[in-house]
Formats: sequence, C-alpha cells, structure tokens
Amino acid sequence: MKPLLLVLLLALMPACMSVPAETVKPLNASVATTEATENEAIKGYRQWTRVNPEPVIMEPRVAIMCAMPLPVKRRVLEKENPHKFNYITVYVNDTGSKAMYAKKPEFPMGSVIVKEKLASKDSESPELLTVMIKHEPGYNAANGDWEYMVTDGAGKEVQARGKLENCQACHTMVKNSDYVYRSYLPGKN
Repeated sequence: MKPLLLVLLLALMPACMSVPAETVKPLNASVATTEATENEAIKGYRQWTRVNPEPVIMEPRVAIMCAMPLPVKRRVLEKENPHKFNYITVYVNDTGSKAMYAKKPEFPMGSVIVKEKLASKDSESPELLTVMIKHEPGYNAANGDWEYMVTDGAGKEVQARGKLENCQACHTMVKNSDYVYRSYLPGKN
C-alpha cells in the first residue's frame, strides 16, 4: 500500500507545483486581516436577489469539476462523488442583477455572485460558498476579469481566492454568457 501512495504523490507533485503563485492567495497571518475585510464583498448576500426561487440540484458533471482540480481525483469522484446530489441556491448583488437575467449578459464591474452548496433541498445553512467577483478591465482579461473565491458555509473562512485555475477552466466554457453558468435560472432546469 505504501509504494502505491508514494507513486500517487510523485505523480501529483508536478501538477501541484505547476500552479502559478498568483493563482491562489495564500492564507497566512498577514493575509487573515485583509481577508476578513475583503469578505465584506459577500456580507449580507442573502438580502440580494435570489436567482433561483427553489434550490436546484447541481449538475453532476459540473459538481465534479468544481470539487476536484486534479484528473486523478476526478476519476475517483466519478464513481463516488460526494457532491453529486447537492443542491445550490444562487444570489447576485444589485450591480449584477440586471445582467443575470439578460439574454446575452455583460456583468458590470462590482457584480458579485454567490452560490450556496446545500446538503439537501431543505437545508437552512450552506456547506460551502463559491463566489465570483467582477473586477476592472485588465484584472484577468482571459477570463472575463472575474475573481473566484471559495469559503466555508458561513462565508468567514476563505479556502481559496484569486484567479483559481480550476474555476477558470470550467467557466471558460460559458464565455458567451460572460463566464457565468445560468442553468439554475427559472425555466432553464
């Protein structure tokens, strides 16, 4: 068993080391104060426009891509995906609300979208939040100038933030809707 673990670690090490430093902001003591302030971007998000009136099941294909960035882990999850039957509820701030419902959306700078991952349709508290924040032109031109963030369900502990490669890889598939999936909109599911 130990040789297999060593082989897996050696196989994964180059992929982990190839992520550019600016892709993920490190979580350390000097960043913790900044992160708490920056989370103001999602404070009170449940008072924003709730995009889908009822929680909807997250598509398994999308859940797998959101859950695991490494192909080896993705293959394992295709058989036993803990995210397979999770529900999501999506919120958008006032700045991005009009674009969310547009036929061909162009989200303005300052738009913030929060996706709650829920264990069941009746869940009161999310397990996880994923966030998209639209920045000024030039922030991340190849990906629509979006910043991505993953937090705990309360939105207080940032697990990853920045130009997250895993998020970008998936969202580039919907460039025509300004990199925002909208399968959860009423009438789309």
